[in-house]
Amino acid sequence: QVSRLEREKVQEVRAAREQEQRRHTAAVSELRTRLHEERAREAQATREALLRQHEAELLRLTRIKDGEVQRLHATVSALRDGATDKARTAMLSEAREEARRSFEAERSRLQGEVEQLRWARRSAEETLGTVLQADRQKASELRASHHLHQDEMARVKRDCEREIRRLV
Repeated sequence: QVSRLEREKVQEVRAAREQEQRRHTAAVSELRTRLHEERAREAQATREALLRQHEAELLRLTRIKDGEVQRLHATVSALRDGATDKARTAMLSEAREEARRSFEAERSRLQGEVEQLRWARRSAEETLGTVLQADRQKASELRASHHLHQDEMARVKRDCEREIRRLV
């Protein structure tokens, strides 16, 4: 009867150890999966936002340039229609001045936007670095926890074997 009790005790300890191991393995797997999914979602959201922003900027610039081309075509047509040299010179001068002002304003605005985009990119890179560092730290903590768990399991196993030998 003592050996039966010993066997039952050993089986209970083994079952508890295996259950604890399964629970830890499942937790580690779940955390890894969740972390991977979070990273993928963040990267996709950033990609989509940058793509939308780029497309909007291209569309806006295309509209502006189309307007300038149409205006210049109208000016050329007016000049071809036989306007006097004085009128032609005045119109060209006016068109040049308008184009210069428009160009300067657009250049200034675009430089500001470029600076904002650079700042946003730096900020995103810093955030990514922080997230990656946190990920590495979490992975390190999980490894340490896993090693501690393995050590504890080995200690429990030795204690159980010692107890069994003592009982036998």
